[in-house]
Amino acid sequence: MNFTIRKAKESDAHAMSNDKLLRIYAQIIRELGWFAWVNSTSSEDAIKQIQQHIASCHANDSHSIYVAGNRESHVIGYVAVHWLPCLFLPKLQGYISELFIQEAVRGQGIGKTLLATVISEAESRGYSVLMLLNHKERESYQREFYRKQGWIERETVANFIYPCNERSP
Repeated sequence: MNFTIRKAKESDAHAMSNDKLLRIYAQIIRELGWFAWVNSTSSEDAIKQIQQHIASCHANDSHSIYVAGNRESHVIGYVAVHWLPCLFLPKLQGYISELFIQEAVRGQGIGKTLLATVISEAESRGYSVLMLLNHKERESYQREFYRKQGWIERETVANFIYPCNERSP
């Protein structure tokens, strides 16, 4: 499959007259079925929230979103990374919070290319480490997607969350 990778544009988040891209983001997230708020929210409300998140990412240089598009320029996947200070590391770190590919086009190198794009940006920024979370029951974990891309699983770290409200995952 031929696809291109590009940084999400401000116009993607503010395309009020044509929210097709936002609908694709919502479709990719809904297709996963992992997030109760997406599945229990109307398409319009989910699109508005995604639009707000994209706009927030573009407000400063602390976030990057890359999209993968097919020949017809339809979004088929995306990755979001947050550039974070960490006081005990000599350099900043990046946190990949989202890497989602439409189910119909998985296994064609899109996720691998999106990860490589983020790694390239992290290296050009002089970052010390990238991290991400992957649930062990997910198909990507089961087939060792990240390990095959050179990522190392931290065996001794527990991931905790504190749910601040009912919408927290």
